[in-house]
Amino acid sequence: MNRKHVILLLLVAALATVFACKSVETTSAMLHNQNHNYEEAITQAKLGIEKNPNDAEAYFQLGISYSYTEEMALSYGHFMKAVELDPNKQKLSEDNIKSNWARHFNAGIAEFQGDNLEGAAVEFEEATDADPRQINGWLNLAKTYNKLADVDSTYWEKSFVVADTLMTLVTEEDQDYSKVLELVGRVLIVKDEKERAFEIFEKLMREDPVNAEIVENVGNDYLVNDQWEDAVKFFQMAANGRLQTETESFDLYYNMGVCYLRLEQFLLSADAFQSSLVVDPENKAANYSLLLAYYSGEFWDESIMQGQTYTEMFPDDEKGWQILSLSFSKKGMKIKAEEAARKYQELMGG
Repeated sequence: MNRKHVILLLLVAALATVFACKSVETTSAMLHNQNHNYEEAITQAKLGIEKNPNDAEAYFQLGISYSYTEEMALSYGHFMKAVELDPNKQKLSEDNIKSNWARHFNAGIAEFQGDNLEGAAVEFEEATDADPRQINGWLNLAKTYNKLADVDSTYWEKSFVVADTLMTLVTEEDQDYSKVLELVGRVLIVKDEKERAFEIFEKLMREDPVNAEIVENVGNDYLVNDQWEDAVKFFQMAANGRLQTETESFDLYYNMGVCYLRLEQFLLSADAFQSSLVVDPENKAANYSLLLAYYSGEFWDESIMQGQTYTEMFPDDEKGWQILSLSFSKKGMKIKAEEAARKYQELMGG
């Protein structure tokens, strides 16, 4: 007998041994899966489990069948049950779970990049069913829900659920930990759970002050909605982070100054505008805003000093001369007030 025939006989014998250890129904399920008859494989595997509830192979075959019928949650559950009953199935089961997850996750990325958000949501949902342990699947599902919520607010409820799931899964060791905290924090803001959101972003900053830009962007979101008090809390947190990392942001300090000005906390507003001018000393808006903060806060000496600086830097801006004139008047400096007022009138065409 030649070597090829010997090998063939050994393979047949090994296959016969495998089948001999299974019930007729489980063996039938295996054969149906091999022939792509997945519905019949499911029927036979279930019958095998009815006969023997501890039949790990039957559960494994169901995992395979459900993989191909696109019932990802059922597939995952049956693969995990197979491993529970027979630890030797760990590798094969995990390989199949990984394959299912990757197939749907990659499809979700493709749909998202193609601006088919609804299609992306479906694929990421399937990915999280295929392997609910994978944080990246949940993270991308939440991102997709958040973008969909911009046009359909009903998606926020789904996003809230995913955010809660992420917080139960993520640990500080996960590479996506910062991304999860950022996303969850933003979702909490939408839920109007401001204190919890603030705690999340504080934690994010403790993990790495480099995240200051993320926190600053949250402040900007509040700023555009005229929520000055909430905005300034995040700006202050971001400013502390930037101090630690020795990075500067003109916009951060300027926007902080705007918030304090709106809140009528004029000294804090002036301090913020001064910080912005350290970054960009010749910025016209920041110089004028500092002048306005001093004048609004009735710091007349500072208002005069800044008014003189401003009118020297920007002599054609009538607003600077107007505030300078009013500031001189408040100090009883009549002649200087009149001189500044005349300059204001000239620029106004009067």
